[in-house]
Amino acid sequence: MSLYGALFSGVSGLTAQSSAMGAISDNITNVSTIGYKGTTVNFQTLVTKQTSSTFYSAGGVQSSPRQQTDVQGLLQSSTSSTDIAISGNGFFVVNESNTPGVSDPYLFTRAGSFIQDDEGFLKNAQGYYLQGWPTDASGTVVPANSALTVTNQNIISTDYLESINLNRVGGTAAATSTVAIGANLPATGADAEAGDTHKTDIEFFDSLGTANNMSVVYTKSSVANQWDVGIAPPPGTSVATIYDDASTPLVTASSGLLEFTAKPGHNTTVSINGNTYTFSTTAAASNTVIDVSSSQSLTQVVAALVAGVKANDPEFAVPSSSESSRIQVKSGVTSAIEFVESGVDSIAVNPSTILDSNGNAATKQTSSFTVQQKNNTYSDFSLIKFAGVPDNGDQITIAGTTYTFTTGEAADGTGANTLIYRDGTLAQAIADLEAAIEGTAGSSTLATTGNRVRSLAVGGATVDTLYIETVDNFTNTVTFNAAMIAGTSAPTDGADTAYAATGFSVATTHGMVFDSDGVPSDINAVSLEILGFASGAENMNNGATEGSRVTLDFGTVGEANGMTQFGEEFSPDFITQNGSKFGTFSGVTIGADGLVTALFDNGETRKIFQIPTATFVNPNQLESKSGNVWSATQASGDYTLRVADSGPAGQVVQAALEASTVDIGAEFTNMIVVQRAYSASTKTITTADQMLE
Repeated sequence: MSLYGALFSGVSGLTAQSSAMGAISDNITNVSTIGYKGTTVNFQTLVTKQTSSTFYSAGGVQSSPRQQTDVQGLLQSSTSSTDIAISGNGFFVVNESNTPGVSDPYLFTRAGSFIQDDEGFLKNAQGYYLQGWPTDASGTVVPANSALTVTNQNIISTDYLESINLNRVGGTAAATSTVAIGANLPATGADAEAGDTHKTDIEFFDSLGTANNMSVVYTKSSVANQWDVGIAPPPGTSVATIYDDASTPLVTASSGLLEFTAKPGHNTTVSINGNTYTFSTTAAASNTVIDVSSSQSLTQVVAALVAGVKANDPEFAVPSSSESSRIQVKSGVTSAIEFVESGVDSIAVNPSTILDSNGNAATKQTSSFTVQQKNNTYSDFSLIKFAGVPDNGDQITIAGTTYTFTTGEAADGTGANTLIYRDGTLAQAIADLEAAIEGTAGSSTLATTGNRVRSLAVGGATVDTLYIETVDNFTNTVTFNAAMIAGTSAPTDGADTAYAATGFSVATTHGMVFDSDGVPSDINAVSLEILGFASGAENMNNGATEGSRVTLDFGTVGEANGMTQFGEEFSPDFITQNGSKFGTFSGVTIGADGLVTALFDNGETRKIFQIPTATFVNPNQLESKSGNVWSATQASGDYTLRVADSGPAGQVVQAALEASTVDIGAEFTNMIVVQRAYSASTKTITTADQMLE
């Protein structure tokens, strides 16, 4: 009977409109809920089979609620740096636990009102913790499980994701890796004579964020328009070395530092270049025994050690008019010894046995260190060390003049000819060679002052070495004949390295060379190595497990954008360097790609996390759960984790929140319609009831 059908149809209308009213009520209630997606209720007919073409059988209506999860809400600005929103497709991955276990499901949300909880985890207002991929400092995603080496960015698992915690960021410090210097070196005048020095004082930071000071020293060479670039080791370090940019970097300058903090105790020792020097309160002072009795101050002890080394070890007595002594009391610091390697040989120092009277270390440097030999290419002088008296007929060519060692030649020492006496001792032969060079080379090349060419005892008790210093515009080489190279007197350099027949260049390359326009034509001081930080900071030496060398930027060759050589005055222009002292965590910035960067109060930044976005084929079929979160269903499809702002994934917007998609005006309008429809359905039921009566 159709009247009964009308009753049932009216009841279905009441049910459907009640469902619509419930959705409207829910929408209005959540109009201020961040990331809420409004629900719309659609209706569909409920048709019963018509058994007659002349008689209608009433059916009814069914409601079909649908949450519009794929609708973008309006983004509203926020004052919190940890409030985030997604502009576009995707969901944040969250978990109800800050350390998810197997029974803690991962859920998805658009509610990005995250703040730090009492442990530092980012937790939203609904109580869910934000999940992210951990990264290294460069922003590369790494597995959360440190036992894994390969990252799978499409698996939601504690192996790859973790709750973002800002309380464990800690502090940061950045070691200096680049120093740029601009200054004008005098081209002429009283401050541009050979051997004159100027310096630039620089502050840099080690790996611990400690500020250190060092001085870059420019020394005028005897060659026009050329300067040597040296480095005074920073206090609290042991060795500083400058390299060029060769494929296998060559040493252009190297120096060391030994700083005394207390007077050495009785019978303690120090080893320098393989020689042991003993500190004693009772033994008579000598070159190798240093008096440390109560009458001697620390300043006197340090000075005595320097004097003893110079007197005992000929390698530290090498003269040079353009360089500092190879060992000296550090200028302005009477309790420190500075070693400057000038091309003779490396300097090995072992201070580990220098102890004070209480058995404690008496120096800041407590481990062995080596000041590297300055490469012959950059040395201001060269050494020719003979293994013995050259054989008859052995020849050496210097400045284009060939000198022949000859049996029966008189040791005239006048330089009157190029035949060199060889019938006596090696010292006599070298003395005759020295006189011959000074008498034939002329004042324009190797002057006759006795300073450019000199006989030395290097590495031996007797004179066995010829010293030749560079001079202006002297670019000839020293060569040897084949017989000398193969003979018993085969020459070597100061480090006992054999010379080839091709010999070596007397005029050397310098750290910095300028052209006639006053701009650099060659810059060979390129990188700086610093070793032995007493503070425990890592070495700056390009080691696999240590810090990088410091890049020295003196400007561009051919341009006046760094070092120049104009006028008569030294003028510092600028000093810039990177690196920073220790800094504490001060906040975060979050990029459009979800990359979380920690900010520190020293100006440094560090990448710490990347927030992924999860996308679904059919987000409208996600299952809604309390707390404004959703879970995946069969109808929604599986998640795909993506880097934000790539492909279909939306951008992450910092300091913004996604508003509810509810339009309250539309909801009130719908409410009126639903109310009228509900009333009409009740009227249908009442009327059908009256007809049945």
